[in-house]
Amino acid sequence: MEWLLEYAERYRSIIRSGPFFQSLARAERPSDLKWIHQLLHQSREFTQALCMRYSLCRDKNYQSIFAEHAFEEADHPDQLVAWMSKHGFLEGTEAGGVPATQETINNLAFCWRSAVREPHDMQVVTLNVLSEGVALDFYTATIPVLDRMGILSGRYWKVHREVDAEHLRLGLDRCGEVASDSRTGQHYQRTLWHAACLYHQMLSSWVGETAEPLLALWNDNVSQRVVMPLSRRATICQG
Repeated sequence: MEWLLEYAERYRSIIRSGPFFQSLARAERPSDLKWIHQLLHQSREFTQALCMRYSLCRDKNYQSIFAEHAFEEADHPDQLVAWMSKHGFLEGTEAGGVPATQETINNLAFCWRSAVREPHDMQVVTLNVLSEGVALDFYTATIPVLDRMGILSGRYWKVHREVDAEHLRLGLDRCGEVASDSRTGQHYQRTLWHAACLYHQMLSSWVGETAEPLLALWNDNVSQRVVMPLSRRATICQG
């Protein structure tokens, strides 16, 4: 389903031009990376959702790929905590001590719901195609910044660059060929859009911005276009 990957890439390109990535490009020192605490919330609960997905799966068509994904992500939160401790991000606080933004909570709730309630093919759309695609963009952009600051160390960051490109396609072949204009294809498109909006809003909240939902890409008479989302400055409290 190359069309689904293409749609995901188009949403991801909008997210990459949004507030988070603009702020990341301007970062000069570790103190500019306060969003690291939000990343820990995301890393912990996304990994837990993947483990839950595997534990609930009884479909042999998906069991092995869900197990592979969960296993390869299982120690990432601990790796991140070790990195944060080494570079001073936990001075004066404990891991997870900074509250998650509401947008982070919303995104994680969507991931949990997908893992627990959605059909397996829909889980692939949400937790692999879109989630891991955004993760690939995030780590690809962040790693050079950390390297420039002299704080790129350990396995956490580099391992994502190695596996996220694989994870975003993981399980897609199990879904079969679905036409974009079929009932199932339209369901995929709406789920992809919903996930993209939540990731865009979550990442924007990490740098103090409130982002409007993205306009949908699906082919219907209502909308066949992409419009850049508006962002407005917001004040958030991170403890």
